[in-house]
Amino acid sequence: MLVRAGLIGAVLLSLAAAPASAGPSVVVDGVTINGAISNLDPGVANYFGIPYASAARWSPPAAHAPLPNPFDAADVSNVAACPQNEPVVIAGVALKQSEDCLSLNVFVPTGPTAESKLPVMVWIHGGAFESGAGAEYQPVEMVARHKIVAVSINYRLGALGWLAQQAIESRKQNPFENLHDSGNYGLMDQQFALAWVKKNIAAFGGDPNRVTIAGESAGGFSVALQLTSTSLANGLFRGGIIESGAYEFHDMPPKGLDELFLGNPFVNAVLSSEGSVRGVNCSSLTATGDAKEVRTCLNGASVHRLLSAASAISYIETPVSGTLIEPDGLNTALSGGNFIKVPVIQGINANEGRYFEPAAIPFAASFDMIVAAGGPANYDLSHDNAFCGGSTCSYTQEINLALASEGFPASLNTKSFDANLAKTYPLSQFPDRYLAGNASSADEALSQIGTDWRFACNAQDANVAMAQFVSVYAYEFNDPKAPPTVATPTVTKLPNDQYGYPTASEHGAELQFLFAFPSTASLRAREQKLADAMQAYWANFVRFGDPNHGGRVASWPVFTGAEEVQELVPDRGEIGPIDNYGTAHFCSLWDSVNGN
Repeated sequence: MLVRAGLIGAVLLSLAAAPASAGPSVVVDGVTINGAISNLDPGVANYFGIPYASAARWSPPAAHAPLPNPFDAADVSNVAACPQNEPVVIAGVALKQSEDCLSLNVFVPTGPTAESKLPVMVWIHGGAFESGAGAEYQPVEMVARHKIVAVSINYRLGALGWLAQQAIESRKQNPFENLHDSGNYGLMDQQFALAWVKKNIAAFGGDPNRVTIAGESAGGFSVALQLTSTSLANGLFRGGIIESGAYEFHDMPPKGLDELFLGNPFVNAVLSSEGSVRGVNCSSLTATGDAKEVRTCLNGASVHRLLSAASAISYIETPVSGTLIEPDGLNTALSGGNFIKVPVIQGINANEGRYFEPAAIPFAASFDMIVAAGGPANYDLSHDNAFCGGSTCSYTQEINLALASEGFPASLNTKSFDANLAKTYPLSQFPDRYLAGNASSADEALSQIGTDWRFACNAQDANVAMAQFVSVYAYEFNDPKAPPTVATPTVTKLPNDQYGYPTASEHGAELQFLFAFPSTASLRAREQKLADAMQAYWANFVRFGDPNHGGRVASWPVFTGAEEVQELVPDRGEIGPIDNYGTAHFCSLWDSVNGN
């Protein structure tokens, strides 16, 4: 029912650090904040790691203590990432990790003053709600060329940000929670950051009344959640950009279900490995035991133990519905018009699933052998393996294996359903240019099944729902030769062969067209032209609430519930709308699965 945490994130990309030389400064609440001129673009001033809140464990955020005066925000290496299992690497240096991590970064075109009132984009990073940091994302080209202010934020991750469980339920009503609410702490952080922006962004030259929220993957999901947080987020933004963020449109879990299947197992894993905390014998407790004692043990556990427990049981970080901050699931809220009525850009990448598929199919051989075969699924079709009873797998068996690993309901994942998918997505339609004779790729086929089920058709349904009430601009990013989003394993054949098949427009591939990521391969000339157009669309939307306003870009039609989806492609003529999105992604099939 739920997406595995590892299937939702943008990768950790290495960025160049800000220069050490003295640069610009601003005054916020009487404190001088010193920034620096970006070494990625001299037309941009950076301010890194400005604290916007503090928070006790599993409690709503609160105002941060006064900052030292002056405050050094010139160097990205001073930023603390929120606790997570993988390092956040920037310029070859892993950021320190701390629960005191609620900070933000501001990017300003050089020259503006507090009177400039430039439009503002607030970026919410992806990473499966379990990894990443705002400082990884530096939209310096967009800021410099289009004269906007950009802010990227940290929010609590993993169990520290999203655990829903009775022992940590709120014991009284507060501005973010009803009595007995739990979970969604990262969502509270995001709103607190938006309130900080509204209060303070004018000091950086931004207009607090022209704020657009944007994000990718878990960050895009977060944007949708903020749209539907009608009782708390009103007035914090005037537009939303959702990139690859509709994957739980139909199956966002309610708090009680999340607690039963995710929260309780996680708490039990922590308790079983914890000793005595303030006189409480934690290992003798269970998740449903005395709430006060369980909370004492959870609060006393080290961050390392919490992260280890999450890894041990493959704990899935996810927002929940049924709380003050998020009363309804996305489908219910958006379809019923119970969301904040602002213009929206929402879209997907044409091959989202290629980022996830290698993790869905277990590797039955060495990496080199897998690549030579065209990927793990292709290998299983021609080599005996334990996953299919000691013999070679059929394509239909591989479909079953992949869907099961991605949490597809077992009641639907039947032989007849899998056989129908094998006919709907025949191997002959997925040639692999990295294999001799462009041989068929089971890995590409499985990736497309995951793309359509989890991303493409959920986005279509969300767009149809929102378009009844607001202007929606739908897109599909489709660059068959996009550089891969992951630095390892290394590319075995240019431009984008990592597992024996082209990564193409996989999950996160569009980010390098919007942000400066020196660690990725350089864009080709046509790709740079697409990047320029995408940055113009995004900046126009931030400035005017319409990607067309401002000129110099191909017309982007408003989505009306039909199939006006803007295709963002570098290699085939001009950017423009496509009229077969739903049929190309077999959305009638997937809508029947999702209950539409």
